[in-house]
Amino acid sequence: RGFQGAGYRVAAGTDADPIRGFADSPREEGEATLGASWLSDNFAVKLRATYALDPDDNREYRADGSYVGLNVGNFMLSAGYMDRWWGPGWDGSLILSNNARPIPSLALERNYSDAFKIPVLSLLGPWRASIAVGEAEERDVAVPKVRFFAARVNLRPRPWLEVGLSRTAQWCGGGRPCGWKTFTDMLLGRDNQVDGEAMSPEQPGNQLAGYDVRVRSPWTAIPVAVYTQWIGEDEAGGLPSKFLGLAGMEAWGSSAWGGWRLRAEYADTTCNFSRETPQFDCAYRSQIYTQGYQHRGRTIGHSLDNDSQLYSLGATLVRPSGANWSVIYRTAEINRDGGQHTISTIPLEHDNVELRHSRDAAGGRLSAGVSFEKRSAMTDSGSDLRGFLIWQQGF
Repeated sequence: RGFQGAGYRVAAGTDADPIRGFADSPREEGEATLGASWLSDNFAVKLRATYALDPDDNREYRADGSYVGLNVGNFMLSAGYMDRWWGPGWDGSLILSNNARPIPSLALERNYSDAFKIPVLSLLGPWRASIAVGEAEERDVAVPKVRFFAARVNLRPRPWLEVGLSRTAQWCGGGRPCGWKTFTDMLLGRDNQVDGEAMSPEQPGNQLAGYDVRVRSPWTAIPVAVYTQWIGEDEAGGLPSKFLGLAGMEAWGSSAWGGWRLRAEYADTTCNFSRETPQFDCAYRSQIYTQGYQHRGRTIGHSLDNDSQLYSLGATLVRPSGANWSVIYRTAEINRDGGQHTISTIPLEHDNVELRHSRDAAGGRLSAGVSFEKRSAMTDSGSDLRGFLIWQQGF
């Protein structure tokens, strides 16, 4: 208890890969971070101060990763700038990922996942829940000061089964209604336009909702898990519709070389992705918030942005010394219909191979990565070599 120590992190690299996965990578070409943390029985404080070199969003000074928290029973009430990753995917989450910088938020999260003691509810198994309400910091977008709502419940009704329910919403914003009625209409789903109807000026927000499932095999020799995430961009009959989809498989184990993990993943960010004729220019788009489902120029959901497909294969080896090696191959079709997009304004084929390594060294942790990228489009083809280096201590 008390002061938990201080630390620093220094990172440098080329332009970041536009497809951002779960692994830690620099956002900018140069970053320097100082941090400290303090903990007591009822309070937790983590402070992070970062200087970013020539950042894409023109914000050189950042507090990303900082928060102040208060324990309230089995819940933590906090305020800060925290990344959230909702879903089982390794190369993206369709609803909330680390692709965009964190939105400053108030959050309430369950600390321990103890199951209900009530007989019927106990069948749900261990569970976690979190709710966050924040406000986007942008001022130079079509609708500034957009508020953001996010809620998630994780359930484990069986040791081999995990289920997640997620919901997010953009609401309020410059020139938009922001009262209590607007918020309750948003919570109750009274904000979905019927296809073909004109957009109501009183429509309170833009929502996404859906579920994810992860099933683990009962075999212990070589554990295997399959997972999927379905997120609806719209609502029909009180339930999510116009789904975006993600699916994957992973296996893990140990050997004389260390612990290993293999994985394969597929994602499609097109509405009605599973149908023969999907709906383009729909996912992460809104007639109210014409900047889209974004914060500081990057998609809050999957880094692919909309109307894109991604296939990826990855392998990780963790040596007994703690050294980590990983390799991943990605192939993607980005912006297949050539509409509004954060990565490419035209259809683009993107292939990438990335090698990462991290190890303890000189009292800190050294991480390095190098990747080769090949791209092909109607008006542009080429290749790039990217790389980064991270040195951190106490983080």
